[in-house]
Amino acid sequence: METNPTPLPGGTPTAAAPGAVESLIGHPATVGEALNNLAMHIPGFAGYKATEDRRIADRQLRAVIGERLSKVKDRLDRVIDSLSRSGNLDTVALIDQSGRKLERLIDRMRFADYGFAAVFDRVQIGEAQLLNLYQYDATIMSDVPQFDGAAGAIETAGTDNEKMRAALAAFDALVDEFGERFEGRQHLFDGLAAP
Repeated sequence: METNPTPLPGGTPTAAAPGAVESLIGHPATVGEALNNLAMHIPGFAGYKATEDRRIADRQLRAVIGERLSKVKDRLDRVIDSLSRSGNLDTVALIDQSGRKLERLIDRMRFADYGFAAVFDRVQIGEAQLLNLYQYDATIMSDVPQFDGAAGAIETAGTDNEKMRAALAAFDALVDEFGERFEGRQHLFDGLAAP
């Protein structure tokens, strides 16, 4: 049984339900177009078609996401430093808490779930599944810039505690949604046969 992905706030779909393999982007595309779209975000990305390249490609994706999110974490650290130097400690602990939450997400991006990697290596991926995976990953990559906007809202909140709390709540929600979406990749392979 196939189900439609559930939209997250902002209109981005979540992972498909277990067993469902379907397009997450409304327009049809070829595997080549989807691969090119993803390769725009990840220099040197070879794709998942060849079994021997899968772990390398997956590692590349995770590394690029981890690098981009690390830059966002650095921005949060600079906000903490700035507020600490000015003596405004009211929201420092909250910013630090959000930074730690982001750091846990970065660690999940960088260090592959080896159970997922093992399944990923064994499943037979046809053209439809390959297209779905490229589209899913392209959607994930296109969502990464949202973190820059969320970090910008934290930076501009400055010493306004109410604005800071609202910006941090939005940031934490983004971290949660992105983490769930990324973890949902594993369900793209549910029910696929191993060779």
